[in-house]
Amino acid sequence: MVRILAWSAGILATLVVIAAGALYFLVTSQWLRDQVEGHASDYTGRKTTVAKVTFDWGATTSVRLDGVEVANTEWGKAPHMLKVEQIDFDIRLWPLLKGDIVLPRLVLRKPDIQVEVGDKEQLNWSMGEAPVATGAAKALEPDNRYETPLIGRLEITDGKLGYRDSKRKLELDGTVSSATGKAADQVQAELQLKGKLEGQPLSLQFVGGSVLALRDTEQPYPLDVDIVFGATKLKAKGTVHDPFKWTGADVDLTLSGPNLSEIYPLLGIPGPPTPPYVISGKLERDPGVWKFVKSRWRVGESDLTGEVMIDERRKPEFLTAKLVSQKLVFEDLAPLVGAAPARKTNVSAKQAQTQRQLEASGALFPDVPLHTEKLRAMNMDVTLDARRVLAPPWLPVQSLAFRVLIQDGNAIVKPLTLQVLGGGTIAGELGIDARSDNPRVRAALGLTNLELKNFFRESRYFDATQGKVQGRVVLAGNGRSLAQVMGSADGHMAFALGGGSVSSLMVSLAGLQIFDALILYVTGDNRIPIKCAIGRLNFQHGNVAFDRTLLDTQKSVLYVKGQASLQSQAIKAEVDAAPKSFDLLDLHGTVAIEGKLREPRISLGRVFPLPTPVFGNAKDVPCADLTRQLLTAQ
Repeated sequence: MVRILAWSAGILATLVVIAAGALYFLVTSQWLRDQVEGHASDYTGRKTTVAKVTFDWGATTSVRLDGVEVANTEWGKAPHMLKVEQIDFDIRLWPLLKGDIVLPRLVLRKPDIQVEVGDKEQLNWSMGEAPVATGAAKALEPDNRYETPLIGRLEITDGKLGYRDSKRKLELDGTVSSATGKAADQVQAELQLKGKLEGQPLSLQFVGGSVLALRDTEQPYPLDVDIVFGATKLKAKGTVHDPFKWTGADVDLTLSGPNLSEIYPLLGIPGPPTPPYVISGKLERDPGVWKFVKSRWRVGESDLTGEVMIDERRKPEFLTAKLVSQKLVFEDLAPLVGAAPARKTNVSAKQAQTQRQLEASGALFPDVPLHTEKLRAMNMDVTLDARRVLAPPWLPVQSLAFRVLIQDGNAIVKPLTLQVLGGGTIAGELGIDARSDNPRVRAALGLTNLELKNFFRESRYFDATQGKVQGRVVLAGNGRSLAQVMGSADGHMAFALGGGSVSSLMVSLAGLQIFDALILYVTGDNRIPIKCAIGRLNFQHGNVAFDRTLLDTQKSVLYVKGQASLQSQAIKAEVDAAPKSFDLLDLHGTVAIEGKLREPRISLGRVFPLPTPVFGNAKDVPCADLTRQLLTAQ
């Protein structure tokens, strides 16, 4: 029995020696390296080379790979997709039997990662060319933080990362590393990138917890992200219970910049043109839906609150926003049509430049591209309830509410309601069809019971003016800027005042009744009753003609005739006065209005060089019939 045991022990020892020798030969041979390279190439779908493979076997096995390089795709421009000087890691073998990956130590020395997106949206890191890799990647992809590989210590030194997307004009280069945080035992993941996006400088800095922190089920995962794109800044800081599902998030998000429309290249969200802004709130997420809640907006001089949601499950993505404003400064809406707020402060540099160009050229409508093609990127449902509006004296708007629906590039603002001081309303709908490269813009608005005097707030004519205005606006035009849209506009604008009063000084000056005007300058303004005031502007391909535009008073009837071109933004019109009674001094002339719409010249077209008496015989106009015709005609 002893001899048998001795023989058995001898045979076993011999087998161990032979196995050990074979294993040593295996792990140090070219054959093993070839096997590693072959399997890696099959897995990644890219040619993979490894200069040297070293094993230190045990229950916890140490593996070192030197000179690892993974080739790029055929269409990629970088010389490689991945290049690592050395990968050094420890792996526990027994947990592998249960499907768990436990790496007590992982060291990456000088990793160089190049990410590229092709013209057809393909990614060079996609493993689609290798079905085995695709299936394995999906199987190993963690669904939550607890399924991530358990790494005791991750060390990345001198890491480099490059990102190229020629279609989006995005280029980034930077560093990735692990570093010790403020606490001596706290290891952080750090990523810093700099480059350009659509020609504008872009930088990104990320500081987060270590990979070990992902598996820490007791503590939420910390993150701190800073992104600067041109003059736009985004900062997200806080903690997330599960960063893969973004559950239990307590993340503060702040976004600021000169114009909200400039976020599109960065976030893919077609923001509206605005004055300088600062937005802050909480970033949350439900499955497939991002939520920006408890948000506060400071846009120009206006304040808003509300929430924004983006549903990624719908294609294209769908944005829903519900905003409320307790203070909306009306001129902050000017950038929506390419114009700039009238104030000199709290405007972006580009908007201030636009305003200077308009003043220098005398143009009324800005020719600033509105980039409506961005409306095709995302469908939307946006509501705004501005409960208090601060408007200029000539526009007595008190509140504003609208809903914008965008479907595949077709935007409809309906309903749109402006409550005007004195109880009047401006209501209707607007539309922008941006499904083609030549957008179609249309407006259909009704004006109801607008108190005339409120349009003369803070003027000497306020107390002497009264009456309610009715009106209608139906316009449509094509173009990529307000100037182009108005320069091609078709439709009409009609207004009517069935009774009331206006300043006697205004009428006397307009009618050239200089005797009355001189008296009023000395004695003060008086009120003249209005029997009727109507007007209609007919638009045809950007040319505007005055149609039955008049003011009927007790003393005279003022007629406005002429036309304007919205392409050249010039006007040529005249005001004629037909007196109803005897006037001792009348110049028998017309008031000529010529020049740019922004600042027309008003001059006197004399027939006789001296004022002479006139016997007026003008009759009252049929106001009711004319009003009905102007407001109902197409």
